[in-house]
Amino acid sequence: MSAAHAFITTDPALFNPETGRLDAARIARELSVPVGTIAEAIGRKAPGVRKHPDASSLQGELRRIYRIWVSLVDLYAGDKANARIFLNAPNRQLENQAPIEFIESGNLAPLEMFLDAMSVRQPA
Repeated sequence: MSAAHAFITTDPALFNPETGRLDAARIARELSVPVGTIAEAIGRKAPGVRKHPDASSLQGELRRIYRIWVSLVDLYAGDKANARIFLNAPNRQLENQAPIEFIESGNLAPLEMFLDAMSVRQPA
């Protein structure tokens, strides 16, 4: 996501309240996917992510998924149910792939660019 894009919405539920860091298990729950999916998306092994879901070493990549989710929820005016539907529905602008497939494969850049284009109302 571009650095110029300002996020109005935050989702404190995705952060561990004790450490203040993003938590992979909380993100997985929010996106309705297994923690292993988040681990794969950020290039880590699932057992380690399950054991330390808010490790400082995960924060950089977890931020990318967090920004994708927050952008999507913003686009749907806070409606998380519709944001989840968008994640799981095939999208013709993404070559008929569902956005969640980009997360599952760890190929976040096309999804980030697509959501950036949507947020500024430009064609992807």
